[in-house]
Amino acid sequence: MTTLITGATGGLGTETARRLAQAGVPHLILPVRNARSGDALRSEIAALGCKDVSTPLLELASLANVMRFIEDFRSREGSIRLQGLLFNAGTQSASALRFTSEGIETTFAVNHLAHYALFRGLQDRLTPTAIVGWTTSGTHDPRERMARLFGFRGAQFHTAAMLAQGDYPGAKSSAQACRDAYATSKFCNMLMARHFGAAEQGQRKYFAFDPGLMPGTGLARDQHGIALAAWKHLMPHLIGILPGASSPRRSADTLSKLMQGQIAIEQNGSYFTFAGEVIAPYIPDNEQAVIKDLIGTSEEWLTSAPKLAPNQRLVGPARSDLSIKT
Repeated sequence: MTTLITGATGGLGTETARRLAQAGVPHLILPVRNARSGDALRSEIAALGCKDVSTPLLELASLANVMRFIEDFRSREGSIRLQGLLFNAGTQSASALRFTSEGIETTFAVNHLAHYALFRGLQDRLTPTAIVGWTTSGTHDPRERMARLFGFRGAQFHTAAMLAQGDYPGAKSSAQACRDAYATSKFCNMLMARHFGAAEQGQRKYFAFDPGLMPGTGLARDQHGIALAAWKHLMPHLIGILPGASSPRRSADTLSKLMQGQIAIEQNGSYFTFAGEVIAPYIPDNEQAVIKDLIGTSEEWLTSAPKLAPNQRLVGPARSDLSIKT
């Protein structure tokens, strides 16, 4: 049994890898951004009982690098079949949107596009009973009261090309655009779980997972001053009273059970809370049109990425506005 987890060097990802190792998963593939982090992670997880831990280098903020990772994986790990595939890595800007060397807004590039590329590139390496999960967020839902208190207004999908350009109409500040980018990328994650789950004709299971608000994790590392201090030092002590808040350990306990099939995924593509409950995500009336645009645009970028020269920027295709409709 082999499971691949992105974002395993901290927070929820590390806790989930720990639990899978302790549960006896014999082979964990945990891609990392730098070798030093990989060495430390590999030693820790191996000490928990995992017989085979590998930490290959992977930069999710470079689509060309992701494509090379897939090519290397397929040539180096030819006989390996994945029983678990968890797209957990995530990033969020605080005050200004950033862009990759390929010209893609970083939140969208890391949270959606890199994971979409990994799924498509490794899809045929899944076992017939594999479990695939996406870590998403309640911030995608405009009805989520706690998210709104933190300034999120829910997913703001117009076209995938606009997301890649960091174009969020109605965002009155750079900070608001950052929140929109995060919420919308997590909306994309949830849609991918629903889409591939609905399309599954065999025994494979797909799900989206909301770990809840997890103060103290590295997700808010781009915050500054009082906001960062509160996130790191104050809010972790308030988890018991903050609505929708959880700890990485508690959320990882549920997530690891989902990845092992210990929590039933009765409807493919279901959206789970950190308590293991299935709830209804925010679904626009034009869901299928949004998915078609998102996948179509993503596929075009995947085709273009391997042809790029160093530091050459991707240019996304133009699309008609598909603003999510309720």
